[in-house]
Amino acid sequence: MDLALALAPLGLAFLAILSGRIGIAWAGVLGAGAALVIVAQDAGFGAAAQATARGLWIAWMAISIILTGLVFQRLALAAAPDVFNAPADPDRLRGRTFSAVFLLGVFVESASGFGLGAVAAAAVLRQSGLPPLKAALLALLSLALVPWGALAIGTSIAAGLTGLDIVAIGVESALVSAPVLALALVLFWLWAPGPAPLATYVAEAAWLAGLLGLLWAANAFGAVDVAGVIAAGALFALRWALDKAQGRQPLRAGPFALFALAIVAIRLTPGLTPALAELWTLRPWTHLPGFAPIAHASSWLLVVGFACALVGGVRPGRLVTETSKALKSAWTPCLVTAGYVVLGEGMATAGAPAKIADAVASLAGEAAAYATPAFAALAGWLTGSNAAAHGMLADLQAALGLAAGGDPLQAVTIQNVAASAYTMLSPMRVALVAAALGLIGQDREIFKGLAPFAIGVLVICWVATALG
Repeated sequence: MDLALALAPLGLAFLAILSGRIGIAWAGVLGAGAALVIVAQDAGFGAAAQATARGLWIAWMAISIILTGLVFQRLALAAAPDVFNAPADPDRLRGRTFSAVFLLGVFVESASGFGLGAVAAAAVLRQSGLPPLKAALLALLSLALVPWGALAIGTSIAAGLTGLDIVAIGVESALVSAPVLALALVLFWLWAPGPAPLATYVAEAAWLAGLLGLLWAANAFGAVDVAGVIAAGALFALRWALDKAQGRQPLRAGPFALFALAIVAIRLTPGLTPALAELWTLRPWTHLPGFAPIAHASSWLLVVGFACALVGGVRPGRLVTETSKALKSAWTPCLVTAGYVVLGEGMATAGAPAKIADAVASLAGEAAAYATPAFAALAGWLTGSNAAAHGMLADLQAALGLAAGGDPLQAVTIQNVAASAYTMLSPMRVALVAAALGLIGQDREIFKGLAPFAIGVLVICWVATALG
């Protein structure tokens, strides 16, 4: 295989996106088709079919969360439509802003995903009296820990495609995410209502240090899928209790908190998850992750979502309507995920990642590793999904790390952090928050405001690459 052929599927997908004539989802399908044609030419249609099946199986781990997560979102918001609309408290504007961004927003994004964390933060900030543009910038900072968004579906895709240990990816991603979150805090200090006394800055830094500590511990413990839920949820609950004790109006998370309690209890109860997995596990490939429906978070998203809706008085007819709307809205993110994961699996089967990595390494030597953050950032920004970005590039990044004389784990970690961070700047995420705050048509101003974050993430990832 020559280099041009190896690059063809990726190049086709990128050009289709940049042309503006083909949507992100169909660009992935187009790239996947090109990769499978190459596999079929080299190894036959049977190999192409196997690559397709493996890719779809890996993608299913994320698609199951996308489908059930979007159903859960709609049912939860139908049961508690005002859950994020707590009354404003002028005396605690700074504290409520911090809690909305780094506790509520991160927690909701970890439990549910798809940018809902930013929407939740925006719902609180909308009532704060902040200028809408500042509120939008602050709300988007809640997406700084997307490697654990939507129960870490992107991180699980990266592990499934590369064969690396998901716990190792989670732990390393938590370490590299520390300066990213510190950067987000600095920007918060610039944009948040103030001025504030020094003690307030110290307290805010301490809360984020606690968030990072809990995040690292949860990943090290092996609970990668619920690490963000545990870390942000524990601190959100603590802040809620402190506000209650002091007679203040706390922020609420409603059904999202109930789901978090259920899934964390299942994950942390010794022996419960393996016992549920033993009841029913599907494993068509021994070297790929299995799917245990009863133990998987997707099943519990449905259980808690329907339970909350019924208890909240949502009528059966509306249950059907909301579920139908959720499934319709899931079509595009599911197609995005499936397309790019099959694209990545097809390229891997054809040996394209190693070919591209060898070419880049021969051209740049050890400096080739510094291309990893730029590739990851571009994929995250274009697709708006860390799952799609990993499907597109995870295998290539691992091969590039190896070819450059480094560690594939380091390259995939950088991919995970950079691609996830840049989903914050993707047109779809920016448009989502702009619509929530009445800023439709002002996307350019939001992009300009987030430019320091974009540059800072690249610098952090390049330094992390240098330090190994």
